[in-house]
Amino acid sequence: MVLTKYITKPCIVPVMEANTKADALKELTRTLFDKRKLTEETGPALDQIMAREVTESTGIGRGIALPHARVTGIKSLMCAVGRVPEGLDFSAIDRKPVHLIFLICYPPAQQTVYLNFIATVSKLLGDAAHLEAIMKADSAEEIFDLLEETSTHFTEHHEEGVRKLKADPGISQMPDAHADLVLLARLQLCQEMYDNTRTGKGQIKQRIETIRSLVDPRILQHFDRLMKGRPPALVSVEGDTCQGCFMRLPSKFVQQVRQDKQHIHTCTNCSRFIYVV
Repeated sequence: MVLTKYITKPCIVPVMEANTKADALKELTRTLFDKRKLTEETGPALDQIMAREVTESTGIGRGIALPHARVTGIKSLMCAVGRVPEGLDFSAIDRKPVHLIFLICYPPAQQTVYLNFIATVSKLLGDAAHLEAIMKADSAEEIFDLLEETSTHFTEHHEEGVRKLKADPGISQMPDAHADLVLLARLQLCQEMYDNTRTGKGQIKQRIETIRSLVDPRILQHFDRLMKGRPPALVSVEGDTCQGCFMRLPSKFVQQVRQDKQHIHTCTNCSRFIYVV
């Protein structure tokens, strides 16, 4: 997705004032709520973010952190971006300082939007050149433009892959991801859109049917069972924690999922399909 659909220039802090992890989370949460002029109190969101960090750090490595909270009362995912040139101790999984923080708040109905957002951030900033360009940017405007340009290019490339996949269902793999996993993410997103919109349902339903026709029937059967009983069916794994059941998974298993691009994996606790950030 194009990241700047959910990030505004006033919510980008090029040089944060915070010297500690806790202060950084407070600064970005307040920035997000103030600049977006939200009437909701920052307290509940900040409490969720802090509690999750106590359980497990959202520092995903490479100097990046993705703290987040599900917030009732907001209509769409929103994100504040903070840059810490000198770095902060975030207890990241690679034990290195964090220099770039994406603080995310999203409504409970947009789990898949959130999943796509963090997947895009992770993929984009996994490119050392993109990360270096953002760290060298001179202003919030320049950071915004870089995020917009790179994520737009990434999205166009991804859409081209999907078009090829639809044209030839025999294609079993897209770049960096198993085709069925990509399709499940799209299917879940379309289902959320269908459930939460009042207009355009016919077009969305047609897209759902098109995607369903491309998914392996056995995978689709398990997906449908999960969506009926305990949605969402596809969730992320952050650190070693499944974001569906919030249970910690064996590190060796998570590493296997991260490296294996040929198979779809499910959580050993809740059986949801998982994507490792």
